[in-house]
Parts: sequence; C-alpha cells; structure tokens
Amino acid sequence: MKNLIVLSILVLFFQSSFSQSVKNDAELANDVQYFARCWDLNGLEVSNHPATLISDKFSFRSIELQKESLENSYLKTPWLMLRNGQVSFTTRLDGSAGGNRSIVVQYIALNEKDYSEGAPIAFYTFDFPNPINKNTTVYEVSFSVPSSLTKGQLYKLKFSLTGTGGSARVGLDDLVIPGEYYSDPSNICAPRSMEPDADGDGVVDSEDEFPKDPHRAYSSYFPNKDYGTLMFEDLWPGIGDYDFNDLVVDYRIKKVTDAKNEMVEMIVDLKTRAIGAGFKNGFGIEFTGVAPGKVISVSGTKISGSSIHHIAPNGLEVGNQWMTFIPLDNAFDVLPHAGGGVTGVNTDPRGPRQEVLEQTVIVTFKKDGWAASGGALRSSEISIENFNPFLIRNQDRSIEVHLPGKPPTRHANQALFGTIDDNSNASHGVYYQSKETNLPWALHVNQSIPYMIEKNNINKGFIKFEDWVRSNGTTFPDWYLDREELRNNSLIY
Repeated sequence: MKNLIVLSILVLFFQSSFSQSVKNDAELANDVQYFARCWDLNGLEVSNHPATLISDKFSFRSIELQKESLENSYLKTPWLMLRNGQVSFTTRLDGSAGGNRSIVVQYIALNEKDYSEGAPIAFYTFDFPNPINKNTTVYEVSFSVPSSLTKGQLYKLKFSLTGTGGSARVGLDDLVIPGEYYSDPSNICAPRSMEPDADGDGVVDSEDEFPKDPHRAYSSYFPNKDYGTLMFEDLWPGIGDYDFNDLVVDYRIKKVTDAKNEMVEMIVDLKTRAIGAGFKNGFGIEFTGVAPGKVISVSGTKISGSSIHHIAPNGLEVGNQWMTFIPLDNAFDVLPHAGGGVTGVNTDPRGPRQEVLEQTVIVTFKKDGWAASGGALRSSEISIENFNPFLIRNQDRSIEVHLPGKPPTRHANQALFGTIDDNSNASHGVYYQSKETNLPWALHVNQSIPYMIEKNNINKGFIKFEDWVRSNGTTFPDWYLDREELRNNSLIY
C-alpha cells in the first residue's frame, strides 16, 4: 500500500511537522520533486523500470553497484526529529549478477554551530542473501531506532545501496521512519527549529508545560483557572424554599493533553462549601457524548462501602451511556456537620463555620502514552458544553437534579418529569425547568460566588436573578456580582 505524499511543499511541510512518521514511497515520480522537499538522491533515481519496481507505479532504483562504497548510491532524508519505533522499507534486486549487495543505514548528526552535517555513522545493515544472481525477492526490512537518537536532537538518515562485482541494481520503496520532518524547504532545507525538546515529544521546551514528560505537553482549564460555582435546590420536582444552598460546590477542571492534543488526564478540583439541608445528597458529573471505554481510571472519589452506586473497575459508575463518575455519594462525608443546633453546614450564620477542604478527582485517559480500550479522546471532546453535573437526592439514585436543559443519566426516574412544579419534557429536549417561569433547580456560575443564608429565597438576595431567568439570560447577565443594585448582602452568607 502506497502512502502518497502531498504534492504541495507547503502542505507537505505542515503535515509532516505534526505527523508521527515520515514516509517516502517514490510516487512523486520525479527526482526534482524530492530535492525540493529536502531529500538527497545520489546514484539513485525514481523509476518505473519493472526489474526493480516494488509497489504501485514507482520505486527508487540504484545505479549498477560494481564496487563497495557508501557514496555511490544513496537516499538521504531531510532533518528529522526521530522517535522510538521501527524504521521500515521494502527492497529487491533486479536479478542480475553480482558478488554481494547490502543496504547500510547511517545517521548524521546536526552540527549546531553552523547547521552542517556531521560524519555519517553506520548503525544497521541489511545484507541480501546470496546468490545475488536471479534474486528478485521482495524483502520487508525493519529495525528499531536507537534510543540514543530519540533525545530531542535532529538527525538525517542515509540509506547507502552498495555491493561488489556484477551489475545488479537495488530497488527501494515504502520507507517509513518514526519521527517528524524538521527541514525548512523555504530556507535551503535548514532545520526549521533549533529550540530544545528535552522529552522528544515534538513540542519544544518553551511551549511544553511538561518539558521532561514525553506523554504530557499542555494544560487548559474550564471554566477558567479560578473556581466556578454549582448550586442546587434538592426538592425537585417541587420548588421548595428556593434558597439554592442545599449543595454548593466550587469546581475547577484542568485538562492535560499530549503533543497530539489528546487527553491524558482531567484533574477535577472540588470544594464542597455548603449543605443547606438535612438530606444526605450526593454529587455526580457526566460528560455527555464521551464513551465510558475512553477512561482508564478514576481516583480521588469519596464513595462509602455501602454506597448506592455501583462502580466499575475503571472508577466510573456502572450502567450509564456516557462517562459518569461520582465524586461524593454523601456531602456530609466531605463537609461534616459542626453542630450548634442549626440545619445544614455553613448556611446559618448563627452556627459554627466548618472548614472547607479541597477534593481532587483525577480521570485518566492515557497512561504511559497508551489510550484506554475505547481509544484516544481529543481535548475538544471535554468542554463546558458537555459538562453535566448533578445532585443525587438523599441516597435515592433515581432522583437527579441537573442544570436546566441538561439531560439525566440512565439511572434517573423520568416518571417524575412534568410532575409538581417541573416542566421537563424529554421528547422536546426540555429538562429541569419549572412550569410557566422556567426557573431552574441548579445553577452554574463561572466564578466563585456567595450563596443564600438558609431559608432565604435566592430572588431576595440576588435581586435581578429572576429577571435574568425570565429573559433567557439576555438581561442582567451579571446578576451575581457584588453591586448594590444586584445584591441584598444581608441575606447572603
């Protein structure tokens, strides 16, 4: 199978810069095309001669090899950032007579002082079996890249076709080299970047957040580097006291990706700040659209031995269509009641204040460079758009409270939809909004904000909240800010 090389130098350069391998199969059909792409051919031509043709329309064909030399016939690569893996190629003879024939592979180091080539050093040899005469077998050759060449330096590889006596020629095709193309065709094929890449992952150290870790390169946050706030009202499908402090959780999510922008891990930092209820509520997070098979492991959750949740070996909750994990199954386990004769924790100024601790949950998608059985996950597949946090009410797994418009998991009892004050209609994609006023039972703000004192309706403390809801977010989008016209701070904890 041929790997056709894109004819445009610009496109080839762009693609090669981010590829995990460099390929050459002679299908450009013209020596000049390869010189333009920084390949060096000497005593070697692009040929469709049937005597040395290996696959598809063209192969490389040597001159007659009548004396043993590493300079008479060779193919030299552009500058490469080599990676661990197997170099492979196919080769054959034309069946003519000869004493012996070999392909000697050498590496050429970059002289960083003047960007010149160092002396070639041989490290692998393929010898064609004798007798050479009438030998036309196609050989598939492969060998490992020496680990000493994968330390973030630039090299060229030189494939010398050599032999003694006779006129037998060598054909070469289907070359694949693990690494990245690092020559710049627009600058007389000089190295395109000389910045160090200590871990050899293809991301230079100045752009690599993890310069000594080949499996990590970048990190990003959502909603941002600061915490966002999630607030829940737990009496759904009834409105309840509507103080939105039954569970208050600050969260921050850090995505760690590798050089291919594939997810390595997701670090979820949580602060359970308030429990304005006597219920033993739990907290879950689904990422809608992400298959459970993409996850290797989940660590850092707070799940009791007698939990209502069934947890799979990889740490996800069993039975869900999408990736779902339960950071905590009982909020009182992470924010214990401090006593004082008040309801809940950190919602009544008359009671003692309980210290808020940070909880970190780590979801692993790749380990040592290997993805889970379900395949790799792109960074774009984890975002605020498919972030779906929810409250689980009082150890009843069938009752979930989600953000407005967000669907429930498969564990939810959808018979509760449309009852009491709820106006959910799954067939119309309407979820967790109240009748007539479309009020929610869960809120998300992309920064950390205070919450209501126990038994105070959120509309009394955040004065423009209901106006914001009724306008579908078009008016008073800053309803939560600390300004006199927006807040009554005497009712806010």
